[in-house]
Amino acid sequence: MPPKIEKNVLEKYAVSALKKWVKTVESHRVLKGRVFNAEAIREKRTFQVDLTLCTTPKMTKLNHQYRGKKEPTDVLSFAADHFFQGQGVLGDLVICTPVVLKQARDFNHSWKKEIDLLLVHGLLHLLHFDHELGKSEAQEMAKWEKKILGNKTLITRASEK
Repeated sequence: MPPKIEKNVLEKYAVSALKKWVKTVESHRVLKGRVFNAEAIREKRTFQVDLTLCTTPKMTKLNHQYRGKKEPTDVLSFAADHFFQGQGVLGDLVICTPVVLKQARDFNHSWKKEIDLLLVHGLLHLLHFDHELGKSEAQEMAKWEKKILGNKTLITRASEK
């Protein structure tokens, strides 16, 4: 059974971590260029992302509705349409907190590290990376995960299963 973490503690950390990772992603001109044109980059526009933490039943429903899989997943990314992304609104991330706690235990690291992995992974999806499109896209996304996180990535972890 995953450890019990107070919901507000987990939420507070997730919001703080999201802000940190958004700033980190924004610091990479190549990543900003996946959404913004040169003028928007010069204007120093920033990214906006909405974050929802949810339960296992809610994530199972969302994963089935949007991916056709009748099981919970750790993170889902919903990119905003092109117009809104051009304004800096990348989209929405949904993270399943019970899955975070279970995976943290299974991979023998902290729940904070697991949230960090999921946030960066989700942000890259919002920037139109998709490891499910093939090996080269997965390698490119893993490269950026490693560059941002500086350690083992979610993609390499999944490929080791």
